[in-house]
Amino acid sequence: MKNITVKRVGILSIGKLAGTVNAIIALAVGIVAAIVGTVSYVTTTNDGIGAELVASLAIILSALILYPLVAFAFGWLYGALVALIFNVVVGVSGGVELTVEEEAVRVKK
Repeated sequence: MKNITVKRVGILSIGKLAGTVNAIIALAVGIVAAIVGTVSYVTTTNDGIGAELVASLAIILSALILYPLVAFAFGWLYGALVALIFNVVVGVSGGVELTVEEEAVRVKK
């Protein structure tokens, strides 16, 4: 085993990671919201098939596109802020020690 010390993390990299995780979670939530919103709208209105179809399409697209985009933006900001604070704290404290284990590289034949 080998000890290494982390002195700094990439702010943009951590922001991108947090944003992507949030976007994936928001996509799952968006799928549920699209189904619930569409069923709710169609069962409670009598606007006609054309209006219901257009409204349903708008609900589905907004839930599947806007939810993940907004979640990615907020996740990115949160991740970047956490990474910035982490870098300041680690700079003052001297780093974070990690213990890693090296594995032998297997050669494919």
